[in-house]
Parts: sequence; C-alpha cells; structure tokens
Amino acid sequence: MIEIWESIKSSFSFDIGLIVHLATLGYVLGFLFKNQLMLRFLVFISSFFYIIYYYFYPEVPLWGAILGSSLILLANFIGTASILYDRMPFRINDEHIPIFKSLKGVAPGEFRRLMKFAKRHLSNKETTLTEEYQAPKYLFYLVDGEAYANKNGQEFTIPSGSFVGEISFILKGEATATVKIKAGCKYLSWGKNELETLLSKDPNLQQAFEARIARDMANKLANSQSQLHDQKNEIPLIY
Repeated sequence: MIEIWESIKSSFSFDIGLIVHLATLGYVLGFLFKNQLMLRFLVFISSFFYIIYYYFYPEVPLWGAILGSSLILLANFIGTASILYDRMPFRINDEHIPIFKSLKGVAPGEFRRLMKFAKRHLSNKETTLTEEYQAPKYLFYLVDGEAYANKNGQEFTIPSGSFVGEISFILKGEATATVKIKAGCKYLSWGKNELETLLSKDPNLQQAFEARIARDMANKLANSQSQLHDQKNEIPLIY
C-alpha cells in the first residue's frame, strides 16, 4: 500500500510529466460542463498538453499518440468553428428577422438552413394558396400583406406574419380552409417533404418551429373568433 502511495506521489512531481495530469483534468472538467464551447475549449487545451507530453516526456517522441491527439485537436477546432458560425447572426434578410425572433431558441445558423429551403414570392395577381379539403404541397408564410380565408362559407382575414397550411403540415392531411392573397403580397413557401426532412435532422429547430406554429394557430383562432362574432354565435374550427 505504501509503495502504491509513493508511486502516485512520484507521478505528480513538478516536471514535464505533470502535464499529462493537467490534460486529464481538462478532459474531466470539460465533461462536467453543459456549455458546448467550454467543453470544447477544455478538450482543445487538454489535447495540446497531451501533444507536449508525448513529445517531451518519453525518451523517444510517441509519434502515433501525437498524431492521434493532433487529429482530436483538429476535429475539435472544426467543430468549434461550426458552432461559432451557427451563432453569428449574419446573412439574415431584414424582412425575415421577425420570423427568426419568433423561433425562440433557434441559432442563426439553424435559421439560415431553414431559409435555404424557402422560396420567396411576390404575387402579381390574386393567388390561391390552399384549397379546402385538398392537401397542399407547400407550407406558406405571409411576409407582407393579408390573406383571405374561406371556411364553410365563412370568411376572415389572416394578417401578415402568419403561416398558411400549418394544420395540414402538422397533421399531414387536407387543408381546412381556402386561402387566397391579393396582388402585391410577399410570402414564402416550403416544400412539405423537404421541410419535414430538414426538421427531422434538427430536433431543436423542429421543436421551435412546432412551438411557433402552435402560437400561430392560437392567434388565428382568437382572430377568427373576433371577426366572426357578429356573423354567427359559434366558435369556428381553426384552419
């Protein structure tokens, strides 16, 4: 037992060999942090310490271990750069900033990937976006201009900053209202299949997107109730 204790004490002597313990400590502390950048920073420092140890401490440099630690360091550097790039709020169109801000918890990079699949439109005439009882191929978002919905013969408006066809997208079914826009309306469209594939690969974006749609549906329900209150004394279904 005494021999083991003396061996442990000798391994912590204040020489180049102490670096390997600092490197190990960096790994241990890194895995205790939930913050990705802090974890990667500590792993980066630890990998650097391991490289120093493998080069200077043995009688002959351990080139295999040095190469392995160098690859870990390089992969960590690339991953950190990717995280930082995702968090930088550039290349976001001014018109789309309200959408970005409404998707709470989404990184700028995730939003850029979402907008990469979006097609931008400017209607030059009255355009039908969805037909009641028909399954639309796209999910729409009104950037500027109102839409006009007709459900079971009842009409009401949908303000800009709203989705159109979200119930069909979520439930993978038919549209529950016919929605039209007038000339001069700016809107976005996503192909449903492409959007579903993108969201399935990014759980954080999917959660934020579905939460945004849920808020949109609640606002639509309240808005349609207000508009139809004088027409009929009943609560319409959301569309």
